[in-house]
Amino acid sequence: MFKTFIRFILRGLFRLLFRLRVEGGLEGLRAERLLIIANHESFLDGLLLGVTLPLDPVFVVHTGVTRSRFFRLILSLVDYLAVDPTNPMAMKTIVRLVESGRPVVIFPEGRITNTGSLMKVYDGPAFVAAKTGAAVLPVRLDGPARSWFARTSGRYPKQFLPRITLSILPTRHIAMPESGSARQRRRQAGEAMRRLMQEMVFSARPRQTLFAAFRDAVLIHGRRRPLLEDMRQIEISYGELLRMALGLGHVTARETRLGETVGLLLPNLAATVALLFGLSARGRVPALLNYTAGAEGLGHACAAAGVDTVITSRRFVTAAKLEPALAGLGRQRLLYLEDLAAGVGLFDKLWVLFAQYLPMAKGGDPESPAVVLFTSGSEGKPKGVVLSHRALLANIAQIRAVIDLSPEDKFLNALPMFHSFGLTGGTLLPLLSGASVFLYPSPLHYRVIPELAYDRNCTVLLGTGTFLANYARFAHPYDFFRLRHVIAGAEKLSEAVRATWFEKFGIRILEGYGATETAPVLAVNTPMAYRSGSVGQLLPGIEARLRSVPGLDRGGRLHVRGPNV
Repeated sequence: MFKTFIRFILRGLFRLLFRLRVEGGLEGLRAERLLIIANHESFLDGLLLGVTLPLDPVFVVHTGVTRSRFFRLILSLVDYLAVDPTNPMAMKTIVRLVESGRPVVIFPEGRITNTGSLMKVYDGPAFVAAKTGAAVLPVRLDGPARSWFARTSGRYPKQFLPRITLSILPTRHIAMPESGSARQRRRQAGEAMRRLMQEMVFSARPRQTLFAAFRDAVLIHGRRRPLLEDMRQIEISYGELLRMALGLGHVTARETRLGETVGLLLPNLAATVALLFGLSARGRVPALLNYTAGAEGLGHACAAAGVDTVITSRRFVTAAKLEPALAGLGRQRLLYLEDLAAGVGLFDKLWVLFAQYLPMAKGGDPESPAVVLFTSGSEGKPKGVVLSHRALLANIAQIRAVIDLSPEDKFLNALPMFHSFGLTGGTLLPLLSGASVFLYPSPLHYRVIPELAYDRNCTVLLGTGTFLANYARFAHPYDFFRLRHVIAGAEKLSEAVRATWFEKFGIRILEGYGATETAPVLAVNTPMAYRSGSVGQLLPGIEARLRSVPGLDRGGRLHVRGPNV
């Protein structure tokens, strides 16, 4: 009775202080045998689950935790089982507990994250679920990693009282593999648990628009947090980028109409990113035009997307010698960044000053078009692809569920934003995840990019196999010493390039696969799931099937569906 009263008081305090919100149904709590799993973000996690879930579970804790007087005091509010992971009998004890009918809470990662992302998932909890046939109830914790009870450090955002959300997902079962040795079956069950944890992290994502996601990132990481650089080599903070987006969106809205598709003919610049978010905030749809396509390609793209207005820069047009291409445009009206900037008056500046602090209405349809991109033309004439807010943000959430990214990371993105790989992977992913990004206008400067990676302390590099081969050719062995992730896509990675990067730089390239229509990533190798010569596993939430093609004995036509399609 006393424990119940204390838990009731704590539940009220959490709801008041942390604005604790519980999402999802509780139907899975009625299972006869129940194993509750959750990601581990802070020292608060067990207490949050204990006071929130309407049942009386047993918490599995590490024996080292019970040595602390403070944690013994907290554990006195719940039933717990202290286990030593090095003891081979520990899992059998948990199996007997689950088989007895008591709900059991366990953290498959075995430790609190220090990156904010999922850590290594142990095989033991999966073995328990498979051995007992228990229903596995995933609970996604979001927010505790930003509290002072977490183990994240460095530039990871910390708040005194962050908003905390518990998302309860439908129960799942993990079947015991039938073939292989006991060790292999345990490993296969552990792999199923890891995939389930990734799907849990992904499925609990918010449904919102691009600009709403950007505003959330500003609130989480802070307006002063340095975020973005381009060739000017001036660091732009979240707050500065927000003001740029609001300002450019405001002045552009005077020249365009609601729902209009607006062409952007710009390189990798901070202003391009600001226009992307600014147009989205004002209900316009940016169409990112390929400035290397020539007059015919540009004309075809504008006609296909119904573009009446194209925004570009006089300085860029001159530097890239785009005058002949622009001359080929027909009815499209040109707006120049220089003129838009000159048209910003006192009223516009005051509007931006107040708008950046106003709470944003929860409007905007995630299913509405966010951007228009154009395919590479490998199957013929380039096709226009309309990507919704939901598709782009789902793909970002899928990537974040399988690859650990943190505010300590800095992307070097030389892939153009008119390419889906450069837009989603190289620009939106870091900006919405709290990582920094350096935008470079061309991936073809093979001598410059390795030097930039070294000079700007970049930790993530994206590229095609051809680009990576040439970077390796001209780079000093120490140029990439800070890189954590090198991700390849858009073409098959040759074994020669893979071997060169490993031997010269000690870096394992993570190859992936995707298509513009899938926003674009479908599969990618990760540090925790890597197979040389493959493009990795499908991302969480993607269903796929192979349909046979007459004349092909091996392989087939790939059909996919998911929230990013």
